[in-house]
Amino acid sequence: MKILDYIPNDAEIGVGLELRLRTDQYVFFLPGTRHKSEQSINEIFYAGVGGHLELGEDLLECGRREAQEEIGLSIEYEDSNRTVYVDSFKDIRTIEVDDTIKPLAIFEMIHPEGTPKAGGIYHIVIFKALIDIEPHSLQSEEVSGIILLNKEQVLTGNRRATIQQLLDEGAKVIGLDINKEIVIYPIGTAEALTLIGKEI
Repeated sequence: MKILDYIPNDAEIGVGLELRLRTDQYVFFLPGTRHKSEQSINEIFYAGVGGHLELGEDLLECGRREAQEEIGLSIEYEDSNRTVYVDSFKDIRTIEVDDTIKPLAIFEMIHPEGTPKAGGIYHIVIFKALIDIEPHSLQSEEVSGIILLNKEQVLTGNRRATIQQLLDEGAKVIGLDINKEIVIYPIGTAEALTLIGKEI
């Protein structure tokens, strides 16, 4: 079966990237101005690079386009040894796929309260991918900054921590005017990776 065979025809679908530098730092974005209405003053989310699948586009094209749009870089996909399905109840099961590049996961993200699609399910197909250099060309509407986390921080990401706490633990932040005292929490791909940690 192909990965899309596991997702209903009328579903909202996107691609998320478990994106790593070759130094093994994991790359996540901090939201830009487009997402301001979805943020509180003291907390913001962080998420994996990616976005909605457009009409006529395949999943791999979507991931490449989103990486170009959000961080201005080309990516190299990696095959996953195992593909899992994380449903909206956070139950995890292995699925069999025969895609040329096997994704890491499908994650059923519930749109948060206060957003236009609150309560709806967004199916994120997550692929492993690599970049050679740190992102430096950010689209401010989409991305206000980048946070690079080590594997342990990714696995324990299901907590709320200040950016300063993460920096003290070895993270790195790229971007101007990032408030180090703001609390960040994972959504989408970033949240999925905290759940399927042993697979990454």
